[in-house]
Amino acid sequence: MNALPPTPTRPLLEILGARWRVGVPAAAVAWDTTTGLAGFALSDGTLALAHPVCDGGPALRPRAGGGAELVPGTAPAPPAARVKAHHGACLSVAADPDGGLLTGGTDGRVTCVQADGSVRTIAYFDGPVPLLAAGPGHWRACAVRRSVYRLGGAASRIDVPAPVTALAVDPGGTRLAIGHQDSVTLWAGGDAPRVLNAPGTVGGISWSPDQTVLASFSPGGTLHAWCLPDAARSESEAGAPVTTLGALAIGVGFVAGAGSRVICWHPPSRELLPCGVRNQASVTRIATHPHRPVLAAGYANGVVVLCQPDSPALLFLRAAGEGTVSTLAFSPSGGCLAIGTDGGEIGVLALPDLLFRDQAGPR
Repeated sequence: MNALPPTPTRPLLEILGARWRVGVPAAAVAWDTTTGLAGFALSDGTLALAHPVCDGGPALRPRAGGGAELVPGTAPAPPAARVKAHHGACLSVAADPDGGLLTGGTDGRVTCVQADGSVRTIAYFDGPVPLLAAGPGHWRACAVRRSVYRLGGAASRIDVPAPVTALAVDPGGTRLAIGHQDSVTLWAGGDAPRVLNAPGTVGGISWSPDQTVLASFSPGGTLHAWCLPDAARSESEAGAPVTTLGALAIGVGFVAGAGSRVICWHPPSRELLPCGVRNQASVTRIATHPHRPVLAAGYANGVVVLCQPDSPALLFLRAAGEGTVSTLAFSPSGGCLAIGTDGGEIGVLALPDLLFRDQAGPR
């Protein structure tokens, strides 16, 4: 991939995106794969539905002689729709494999919300549903305390020794990784589970795109990885508390937020490299592009940047303010990014291919 273009003078969210004040924290975000809507789980029990592209919105076009130029918008973005999904807080959201968005809440319900605002309860539990995972293989799973439930036609359940802290379906849809104290459990939905030892609290899980490496982190700063299928484990120290983890689209590299740094990690070599991005605030969220070796990093002061491993190049996506970045997610195509904060602001940003070509940034 060619280098990112020079940073424009204004954050790209103000140039090519839209933002809305929702007045309550955003806990999570996911993209509806059938409609292209971003769904933000909000603490008032609603799901905010936002579209990154609207008639009359700003756009980029190639400029004669190279580069790109901005075509200003002629109409404001429409308001984000708010759908009441839960009595209490909406804690989690995931894209349903059959369309729509799955949500989990403090009321113990798992719902499926459609773009037209219809809400269908698909499961009810006797405790909050803070974690959801969905993906290939018609996986729909949720965690309630120490139990993980597979929802739908292949409904089943597994109990683990400690409260569940992370869920991740592998890219092939064959198994679910379940994080809990001192271990990651691999579950195929019916077969006997496989337990991978990971001393400490498992704060997050990520699969490499080819499914050959599974990585996790402990908030204290330890990074764990297992090369599958033999499950040979490697371990590295990040040198600072880790808050977030993601897998790069190419190869078996991972990126993590460690203190105020984004670090790149290649488990087979155990080598940790700085990503070239540093902020005075701590990294709170990372989202990796689904097809390019780039990532978005969000910080405690509200800043969001787009950057590349082993490169000082970056794009300034969002300025500081309106709280900590609490959620980030690329759309499945990588053409859009959703951003939410705990200060009550959500935003969606178009990232057209022109931004990733070796040319000047938008004017």
